[in-house]
Amino acid sequence: MRLIKNPEFHKRSKHIDVRYHFIREMHASKEFVLEYVPTSEQQADVFTKPLTEDTVQHQRDMLRVLDKSNTD
Repeated sequence: MRLIKNPEFHKRSKHIDVRYHFIREMHASKEFVLEYVPTSEQQADVFTKPLTEDTVQHQRDMLRVLDKSNTD
């Protein structure tokens, strides 16, 4: 996110691929909006990380997935 909003190059970012420039240009032309999403709201985490039961329930609710085991 920082590289898109601040295109300054540093030693640690010299290796960034040309595709990065495309994304930066798309952001500059307002093709998409880049916004921060807190960890607690990262919907993909339910598919990629081990989570507590409460967190899984919260993620399931955010994704609007129904728990069929509780329905008749």
